[in-house]
Amino acid sequence: MGASCFFLYDIINDLNKGMDSALHLLLEGCVFVATSIALYIEIRRVIGLHKRIIIEEGKVSRLTGELFAIINSEFDKWNLTDTEKEIAILLIKGLSMREIGELRQVKEKTIRQQATQIYAKAGYSNRQELASHFIEDLINTAPR
Repeated sequence: MGASCFFLYDIINDLNKGMDSALHLLLEGCVFVATSIALYIEIRRVIGLHKRIIIEEGKVSRLTGELFAIINSEFDKWNLTDTEKEIAILLIKGLSMREIGELRQVKEKTIRQQATQIYAKAGYSNRQELASHFIEDLINTAPR
C-alpha cells in the first residue's frame, strides 16, 4: 500500500511541478496501476483466506463437540461415574497421575485406583488402550 501511495504522490507532485517528461509520468503511472492491482488482488486473497479460516474454525468446533459427545456416550456405556468421567478425560489428554491428583486435590494413589476402575469398566488395561479406543474411531471415520 505504501508503494502505491508513494507513486501516486510522486505523479501528482511531478504534474504540479511540470518538470518531468511524459515518458517518466507514463512509467510512474504504469507502476502505480500495477502496484494498485497487486494490492487489490492480495487484499481479496486475504479476505478469502479469512472467510475460509472462519469456516474451518466452525468445522473444528462442531467436530470437537461431536467427539466430546462420542466420548461421553462411551463413558455412559461403561457406566462411569461423573468423577471417573472427569479423570478419564484427563487421562486421555495425557496428564500424569500426579497432575490429575493435584488438579482434583487428592492423592496420586487415589487417582491410580480410580484409573484402574475406569480401565476395568472400559475393558482396557491402561491409558494408551483407553485413548486409542477413541483415536481408532477418528481414524476409521476420517474422510479420505
